[in-house]
Amino acid sequence: MKTRMILGYFVVTLAVMSLAPNAPSSLGAVTESSDGTGWKIYSNARFGFSVRYPDDWRLGNPLPDGVGVALSPTVEHSLVAISGHMNIVGGTSQDGRQTIEEFASAHRRIITELYGKKNITVTWRPDQERPLAGFPGRRLTFTYVDSTLGEVIEHHFMSLGRNEGRGIRVKVPLSGEHHLMPMVERMLATYQPGRDQNAVSPLVPKPEPPVAPR
Repeated sequence: MKTRMILGYFVVTLAVMSLAPNAPSSLGAVTESSDGTGWKIYSNARFGFSVRYPDDWRLGNPLPDGVGVALSPTVEHSLVAISGHMNIVGGTSQDGRQTIEEFASAHRRIITELYGKKNITVTWRPDQERPLAGFPGRRLTFTYVDSTLGEVIEHHFMSLGRNEGRGIRVKVPLSGEHHLMPMVERMLATYQPGRDQNAVSPLVPKPEPPVAPR
């Protein structure tokens, strides 16, 4: 059950990254002009999060079940997916659910397996601690060679709480990374987790029981 549920989440995000974001937004997406900054706002009704994005990016394909949306930046062949998901997988946290470390580990394993089935070798860079909206999170980065695009890099930003998780997935040809990532960092600085701050509070492993003195 645990593997199947995590796998389902990643299959959705992998699928949307292969689609051209040209469909109208729907199911929890709200777009409105920002206050003179030249950026727009995407708000997700299901998970409550919101983020600003550049006015010249296209808001495209909604992810299934209103979990998020795909954005098309101006850098050719790049995509950014913003999503939320439920944290209902068992783990070693004080609430009996997975910790961010466990989630990140499963993420690496499943991504490696999925690409491996396509005979694509994934090269992982060291994970980084990367807060999201002020809450602890992780940044996972890997590269691979695409038969059409050449070398591609992906950055996955994620946070996880007792009820819900949040994620931003960036895919860009390696040659365009230096053009796109500064804009992504500015976008992440505008990210708001939404109505339930508790949903993205950090989960920590259960404390070890005290050892009785002999």
